[in-house]
Amino acid sequence: MPEASLLFQLVLVLATALVLVAASLRAGLGVVVGYLLAGMLLGPQGLAVIEDSALVRVLAEFGVVFLLFAIGLELPLARLRTIGFASFLLGGLQIAVTAALITAVARFMGAPPRLAIVIGLALSLSSTAVVLRLLSERDGLRSRYGRTAFAILMVQDVAVGPLLITVFALGRGENPLSGLATTLVAGLLFVVPLVLGGRRLLEWLYRRVAAFAQPELLVALSLLVGIGFAYATSTAGLSLGFGGFLAGMLLADTSFRHQVAADIGPFRGLLVGLFFLTVGLGLEIRRPPAEWLEVAAIALALLLAKGAVVAALTRAGGFGWPLAWRVGLLLAQGGEFAFVLFAAARTFPALDHPILGELGLAVALSMAATPLLVHLAGALTPPALPPGAVPATGELLEGEGPPAGHVVVAGAGPAGQRVAFALGEAGIPVVGLDDSVERVARARRRGLPFFFGEVTRPDILEDVHVERARALVLALEDRRCACQAAALLAYLFPELPVLVRVVEEEDCETFRRLGVTMVVPEIVATGRVLADATLRLLADRPAAPQPETAVSSPPR
Repeated sequence: MPEASLLFQLVLVLATALVLVAASLRAGLGVVVGYLLAGMLLGPQGLAVIEDSALVRVLAEFGVVFLLFAIGLELPLARLRTIGFASFLLGGLQIAVTAALITAVARFMGAPPRLAIVIGLALSLSSTAVVLRLLSERDGLRSRYGRTAFAILMVQDVAVGPLLITVFALGRGENPLSGLATTLVAGLLFVVPLVLGGRRLLEWLYRRVAAFAQPELLVALSLLVGIGFAYATSTAGLSLGFGGFLAGMLLADTSFRHQVAADIGPFRGLLVGLFFLTVGLGLEIRRPPAEWLEVAAIALALLLAKGAVVAALTRAGGFGWPLAWRVGLLLAQGGEFAFVLFAAARTFPALDHPILGELGLAVALSMAATPLLVHLAGALTPPALPPGAVPATGELLEGEGPPAGHVVVAGAGPAGQRVAFALGEAGIPVVGLDDSVERVARARRRGLPFFFGEVTRPDILEDVHVERARALVLALEDRRCACQAAALLAYLFPELPVLVRVVEEEDCETFRRLGVTMVVPEIVATGRVLADATLRLLADRPAAPQPETAVSSPPR
C-alpha cells in the first residue's frame, strides 16, 4: 500500500534525523550539520530512501521563511543600537572584503560574473547557529573575543535580507546593475511604508487578538503574519525569506516579541530542520576521490582566507593579534545562510550551476571543522574573565538577550511597575512579563520594559534568559498563576532567587512550601509603610501642648 510505504519513509526519516542531530549536538556541531547528514544519508545519492519531491521543497521554503522570521525577532532597533558604529563598520567591512576576495577568485576560476558575486556573498557569511552554540557552551560570550564575534554575526544576520534581494536581482534581467536597481527600488517602495506603519499595525492587531485569551489564536496570527509577509514580498518581486525577515524585525519592536518567539519555536524548528534536510538531499556525495579532494581543498581555502580576512580587520580595529586570530578562526567557516542563498540562486537559470553543489559540500565541511578551530583559538589567548566571574552590567551585548545579571519582573500591575522602576533607577536591567495586554501597554507608556508573555510557560522563561537572571519577582494579581509560576521556577531553576508578593497573609506559608526565597505580604508591607510614614510625620511635627485638665464642680 502506498500509505504504508509513505509512513515507513516518514518513520525512517524521523528516526535518522533524531539520531544524527543528537550525535551532531553531542559532538558540538549543532543541529544544522545533523540535518545535513540525515539528508545526505537518506537522499538519492545515499540510501535513496526519500526523493527530493516538490512537496518537500515547498515545506523547506516555509522553513527558510520561519528561520529568517526568528532571526528578525532577535533584531529590534533598540538592540541594533547597542552594537555601536565600530562593530557595524567591522561587520560590514568583513562582508564586503570577504565577498570581494571570493568573487575575484571565482571569476579567476571561470565562474560567470553574476554567479561569482553570488558565491562571494554567500561564502562571506558565517554560521550563527554553530558559533553561538560553541560560545555558549564555553561561556565565551563573557569574553572580549566572543562579544566581538557576536557583533560581526549580528551584522551578518542583518545583511541576510538585502543579500537575498541582491541574489534575486542578479538572477533576473540582462544587466545585473539595472536588475539590482529595479529590485532595490521595488523593495524600498514596498518596505518603507511597512516599516513606518507596520509596527503600530502589528501591535494593534496582536493586542486585539490577545484580548480573547486564547493561545491558539496568537499562534495562528503569528503564522499568518510570517506567511502573509512572505507572500507579499514575493508578489512584489522579492523573496519569500525576505518577507519573513521583515515581519520578524517589525514584531521585534512590539511588546509581543517573546510570546511570538515561543509560539513559532516548534514550527520553526521543524520546518528549518526540513529545509536543511532537503539541502542534504541535494548534496552530491557520490563523487570520485579526486572531486572530494577538490571539495576539501575549497573548504580549507575558505577557512584560511576568511579567517585571515576577519583577523586582519579585527587587528585593524584595535585588537591585539592573539585576540584577532581567535575571532578569525571562530568565524572562518561558511554558514547556514550560504545554503539559503544557493537555494535562491538555483531558482534562476542564469545562476544555477553544478559548482554550487561542490560549494555546499565545502560549507558543510567547514562547519564540521569549527569545533576544532574553536579549540585551537582557545589556546591562543587566556580567558578574559576568571571562572565564575560575572561581568559588569551592560558588558554583554544585548543580542543574546538581556545582559547577565538582569531581574525578571512578572506582573505589570502597580506593584510590578514600582519594582521595575526602582530597579531601573538603581541601574539594574529589567525584563517584565505579563499576560494582560492592557497592563503591558500601560507599563510601556511609562517607559518600562514589559512584554506580553506568560511566566508559567518554560519557553517564555527561556526566551527572557531566566537562567542568567539574578532574581525573579512575582508581582502577579492572580494567586493561582503565582503558585504555578513558583512551583515551575523551583523545579526548573532551583538556584534562582524568587521573591513573591502575596495579598493575604495566610498565603505566606503556601509559597514558602513552594520554595520561594522571600515572601512579602502586601498587607504587612502596606501597614509597615503606613506606620513609617506616620512616625516620620509625627517626628516632623512636635506634639501640641495639652490643655490643663481642671476638675470643675457640676453645674448647679
